[in-house]
Amino acid sequence: MLKLRIPAATANLGCGYDTFGMALGYYNYLEFAEAEQYDLRIIGEGEGHLPRNNANLVVRAAAAAYELAGRSMPPLALTAHNNIPLSRGMGSSSSAIVAGIMAANTLMGDPLDRPALLELAAKLEGHPDNVAPAIYGGFTITAHEGGRLYCKKLTLPPQLRVLLAIPSFTVATKKARAILPRQVALTDAVFNISHAAYMAAALAEGDIRGFGAMLFDRLHQPYRYQLVRGAQDVADAAVAAGAIGCVLSGSGPTMAAFSEDDEPLNAGIAAAMSEAFARNGVSCRMMILNTDNRGAALMEQEEE
Repeated sequence: MLKLRIPAATANLGCGYDTFGMALGYYNYLEFAEAEQYDLRIIGEGEGHLPRNNANLVVRAAAAAYELAGRSMPPLALTAHNNIPLSRGMGSSSSAIVAGIMAANTLMGDPLDRPALLELAAKLEGHPDNVAPAIYGGFTITAHEGGRLYCKKLTLPPQLRVLLAIPSFTVATKKARAILPRQVALTDAVFNISHAAYMAAALAEGDIRGFGAMLFDRLHQPYRYQLVRGAQDVADAAVAAGAIGCVLSGSGPTMAAFSEDDEPLNAGIAAAMSEAFARNGVSCRMMILNTDNRGAALMEQEEE
């Protein structure tokens, strides 16, 4: 069997609503091959309750890739090793979609290029901010114009660390979108445009502190914080402990803080975030992750 590695992702990053994404050094894996009869196994997150039939997101994505290429999908043997927590704002659904389309594309001999894969993944997911970093790695900027999806990738500085406080509860993306206002003030729109532009420029120059200075938002976080008990306290605690910034990861409920490669400092930030959630009656688990600049990729035998 062949094996894919697909990174988790954090999206929005404050001011980049539905636009910015960042690939994380934490992965789902998919083993896949053509077979005589269909078989799907799920190990890890979602084992026991994710569908194992044609309703599974990996299978649906694979079928969509075959259809786009004008081919019939053969029976597939699939084993999904899921590590990315579900419904926590870490791109679990995007990982499943990217796994399915890339597995199908590999088995077909790669008739679809990366831009076509991104277009398909974004169509299946509904928005591109998580699927783009899952495919390309790094920090991605996506935009729709003239019926086309544009994507630029910036390589992330190797010293950047992402600290995730992952609460025990979930927040459905649909609910997190429904809570947002339909209109925003012009001053808030200008605030986000300026911060997003500066953030991207800072990362392009490897300026981590400049990136951190822009981790603020007026379009979605003030509303979504209502769905995550203790969110503001966690963000404040992370910064007070030395983080360069802290935001909702995607639509939440996970909180993502950013720092540099300093183990004692990061241990203190992680403890402060966990304690802030605990003061609000929320249990969480912490992860301190590197970023990923490669994106989804086939694993060579020696890497397994």
